[in-house]
Amino acid sequence: MTRLLFSFALAAGLSAAALSPAMALDPALGSLGFAPPTPTTKGHAASVSTSFAAMPESLQVLLDAGYSIRTSAGEEGNILTLEKFVDRTSPSKWVRCELLGDHNGNTRLTFSQHVNSICWKLN
Repeated sequence: MTRLLFSFALAAGLSAAALSPAMALDPALGSLGFAPPTPTTKGHAASVSTSFAAMPESLQVLLDAGYSIRTSAGEEGNILTLEKFVDRTSPSKWVRCELLGDHNGNTRLTFSQHVNSICWKLN
């Protein structure tokens, strides 16, 4: 009985995934797969180039310069996304920072004496 229920749940999950709008015909694969998104020029999905270039500034310097924390992720909240609003005519500046504990991040932040940050410019 348990195997039957598991098989049914697996089949239902796979069917739902196959019917998802994220699944599309990928011409490169010639079959169902995840196709790359089509860039648009209007709406919230407008295409913005992403550089992901390392920055010399630390998290503290960026916060002092007017950046605000927008998201926090990771097991200890150690991955942060920062935004700096410029003006209404230009896009905000976005940065991704990661907090590193002692021993180059091999020690949990909770137990670290010295926490460092490394940041990357997103646009």
